[in-house]
Amino acid sequence: MSQTTMTTTSDSSSVFADLAPTFDRLRAAVKAVLDTRPKAASGARACAREFGFDKSIGWKVFQIGYSTDFVTALSAMPGARGWEIVLSKFAASRAGESAVNDVAAALAAFERQLAERRIDRSMLSGMAAAVVDTDESRRQMLRLRKQASDAMAVILGVHASARIGAYLVVPSKSGGNMADLAALTLVEGLERRRPGPPWPLFSPIFHFDAKGSPIVGKGAPLTDSPRAPMVCDLGSVGVLENEIAPSDITPGAFWFVGRSASRTDPLTVCFGEHSPAVGPLVKQGAEKLCEFSMPVTVPTTVSVLDILIHRDVRRTGDVHAELHASGIVARTNRSTRDQLRLSLEASVSRPASLHLADVAHSTNATYAELCRLGAEKLGCAIDAFEIHRVVVSHPPVPCTVTMWWELAEQTAVAGG
Repeated sequence: MSQTTMTTTSDSSSVFADLAPTFDRLRAAVKAVLDTRPKAASGARACAREFGFDKSIGWKVFQIGYSTDFVTALSAMPGARGWEIVLSKFAASRAGESAVNDVAAALAAFERQLAERRIDRSMLSGMAAAVVDTDESRRQMLRLRKQASDAMAVILGVHASARIGAYLVVPSKSGGNMADLAALTLVEGLERRRPGPPWPLFSPIFHFDAKGSPIVGKGAPLTDSPRAPMVCDLGSVGVLENEIAPSDITPGAFWFVGRSASRTDPLTVCFGEHSPAVGPLVKQGAEKLCEFSMPVTVPTTVSVLDILIHRDVRRTGDVHAELHASGIVARTNRSTRDQLRLSLEASVSRPASLHLADVAHSTNATYAELCRLGAEKLGCAIDAFEIHRVVVSHPPVPCTVTMWWELAEQTAVAGG
């Protein structure tokens, strides 16, 4: 299901620092061709007329060639068919074979770089929007995410109404300024939109050791069950293995297979684990942050991540939320913090209760009971926790929703 890590925050623009030299080469090659028609520099409409582009491609090519803003130029990148038209029109304009070949070579180099970093070119405008924090960029990112989520539901053939994750954090009973943890997942409204292979749904909690290596399998099931860590009593009635199947690759992981023919409603599935002494609650060595992540692998209308922090836990500053595009890395380092950070229009809220009426109408009682079980397993009452929540509409798939706060100083923390 979930991931926890303690690490530092990096600037997502590091991805663009890698792309900039290759993209600048492409921009220079495009400008060299546009400059063969001096009128093209006067505006996007003139550029379109000079080379026979339609208005849309004319605007994009003009921005790539003449915009002084890297983000604007990157946002204007045409798709594959658009570039075919651009190169064809450039060749027909008699701009010079060498100049057109320079554009083609620069474009090929840029596409290779995107492929190496596993970046879909269609998401470049979204990447650009992630760098600037304006109302329009946030609206643009939300539109792109909805389009991408809808497309992935069709492509993958799977969808969920909501994915809800929660971490309950308490001072460890073992002492030592460590945290005990319960990690919970609720997936509402799972459905198959077309036949297909089993799809990854849930992975067991893991955290990182002092060297940054993942530790998997330390968590214990929240409830005793032959199918643990699935909390069968809180999901749909009689969930079968031809619906939700254990992974034959990762112990404790589960796949979504499909809905049985006899079931009339979409599936709802719950998972829960708990783990002692997963990490420090205060600054120790290089560890400065307390961070929790929820991977989203199935296209969903909305994802919610709650961090329930026991009132005895001290922290420095507010709880923050981020959205990362899984599988996209800035450099050769593949740590979570080198994944591309996407624009997130949502902010962390402090709801007074676990109520999710605007998110998952049918799961309020189920979610509240799941959290109560988690608190009970940690030896606490649910009202001993503060709730910190982020709600992400149409998260891209795959992605990771992350929440973190700065660890308190040693002297600021009461003993566990």
